[in-house]
Amino acid sequence: MFSWFVSDRGKGQASTIRVGKDGFDITFRRGYGSYTVRGYHLFMLKKVEKEFNIPSLFTRKFRGIPFSILYDFEDERIYLVSIGVRREVVESIFAGVEGLEFEYLFECLDEEIEPRTLWRYVAFPLPQEFYDYSDISSERALFLQSKIYYNPENLADIYNAMRGRKAKMLVSFVPASEEELERERELYEGEAELKEPMELRRKERKVSRLVLLSNVLASMFTTTPVTDLSKGAVYSTEKVERVGEKKNLERRHIARTIVGMCNLAKFTNDAIFRVSFIGYGENSDLLEMHFRSKFPCLKEPVSVTEELTYGIPQGGGDVMSGLFASNFIYFPKKYGEEKSLKGNQQ
Repeated sequence: MFSWFVSDRGKGQASTIRVGKDGFDITFRRGYGSYTVRGYHLFMLKKVEKEFNIPSLFTRKFRGIPFSILYDFEDERIYLVSIGVRREVVESIFAGVEGLEFEYLFECLDEEIEPRTLWRYVAFPLPQEFYDYSDISSERALFLQSKIYYNPENLADIYNAMRGRKAKMLVSFVPASEEELERERELYEGEAELKEPMELRRKERKVSRLVLLSNVLASMFTTTPVTDLSKGAVYSTEKVERVGEKKNLERRHIARTIVGMCNLAKFTNDAIFRVSFIGYGENSDLLEMHFRSKFPCLKEPVSVTEELTYGIPQGGGDVMSGLFASNFIYFPKKYGEEKSLKGNQQ
């Protein structure tokens, strides 16, 4: 046990850790200034006995709580960091999920990170099939939409492919406001309601990263580039022509998915987060390849900070409902049983 710890990695970065009223309080110094993150708690996943219904039992209960999940593929460990809430609050969330067991660790995730291996993305879990998003007012909407939107297989494939590899992935969930989600809905509403092919002329406009991401998704269905990420802008096609019905339908699918996500979040009083992904480690290039193959995503700049080395939820990311965000949480079925069997054999 310890009451304080000082870390100094140069470049004017340093931090002090103290045992606070509830959890650790970590003070970060930047030059002559400083600020403190209070209520740091670290948990390690111990056991998953059966398939976990994440959308209704996890992200919704973490509404308003900043948290991050760290996948340590080399040691086959999964950690959860929360800040700003009492330890009992987080443990009550775990207790409400049958067959899920976390162990509280009286320590912090203080580690060295090699800057050259770092990467950061925002991503969007687009359903692969077309659905009618107008029927979200029925009593069975939440259950059906969970089945539509939540697909654990993508992260399961990444986890299984990376097991034993020297790489880690931090997924950050930072609470966002209803106003932020509403702004995203307004950006897509017009295109979602489009019925007929429309004429497009070359026109530049500044947009959000989620709009850029949507256009990356759309470009996956076409041969015409629709993004210029270096300028943070999106362009329509240079030629004045009618968009083919297939292209128009696919773009409407993307827009309707995002509008449907926003409407459903409001209807069900769902949690709202900004989600981002950071990978690092000797085999982070392999992890990046698997990640990009599973999710349409945009790469962003990233640098090592003291906050990152503790696994603290990172700012930025793109806004999405808790139901969508749950696609980026994966707890392997029967997790922990293999380690128990190995221990018994020894």
